Amino acid sequence: MEIISWVAVAIMILLPLLSFIKKFPVSNAIVISNIIVFLLTFYHIPLKDLAFRPSYLLTSKIYTIFTSMFLHGDFYHIFFNMLGLIFIGFPLEQEIGAKKFALVYFISGFFAAIIFSLVNGGDSYLIGASGAIFGILGAFAAAYPFKRIAVPLFMPIILFLRLPVIVVALLYAGIETLYTFSGVTDGIAHSAHVGGFIAGVFLSPLIKVKIEPHERKFSMDDFEPFIENERQRRILERAREADEKEVRDAWLSYLLKDLKCPKCGGGIEIKNGVHCKRCGYGK
Repeated sequence: MEIISWVAVAIMILLPLLSFIKKFPVSNAIVISNIIVFLLTFYHIPLKDLAFRPSYLLTSKIYTIFTSMFLHGDFYHIFFNMLGLIFIGFPLEQEIGAKKFALVYFISGFFAAIIFSLVNGGDSYLIGASGAIFGILGAFAAAYPFKRIAVPLFMPIILFLRLPVIVVALLYAGIETLYTFSGVTDGIAHSAHVGGFIAGVFLSPLIKVKIEPHERKFSMDDFEPFIENERQRRILERAREADEKEVRDAWLSYLLKDLKCPKCGGGIEIKNGVHCKRCGYGK
């Protein structure tokens, strides 16, 4: 590979890994890495090194399924993809956490490339993050259909509408499905979008927060003995303020992953109250 390709691959791998080490959102890291790679490759997109082709599936270049997710052809391509990642990816990661978000994102991107290969075949190049973004949209809609997200509407001025994610998902998935089955050849990988979306829907059971009715006999005040820092307190306050049950349960699930017992360091669970799994503190 060319030197620029090696540098781009290093950015694709290191920035998302750094987000886990430094504890900042992996969706932020993906946006930043996409922008840096775009700037690096603006005048010279290393297609032969990093873009995916269906013919690569059974070769050593299958790694391009991953690297192609960080390549974009022009400003509008990356602008609209990153806009989608910001307005869909950020709120989903807040609901489910960084690990599950990364899992859905990259698995959806992988299956987007597979469906693209089955539908298109040949040696057409596939680049862009849109397959993975449609995956997180599908997972979001299937797991939290009535959660509202901000959607930009481009008019003479930019307006932002707050819509249930299921409405956004059905609109975009419907359009992409029509394009795919009508055989439109406009240079956009519509089949990859559909493939990513379907993968996200199938992955949704892995991310949906479930708190059974008998486990929900608790008060928000029950969490207070376990709160150790301002970040945890902000999450608890968001759970208190949530109007929808699914949103509140998502924030509580996110909080539980971060809480530790002040006595023994064990994990915390909600079951007939809030208490330590190991020593029972809080009962």
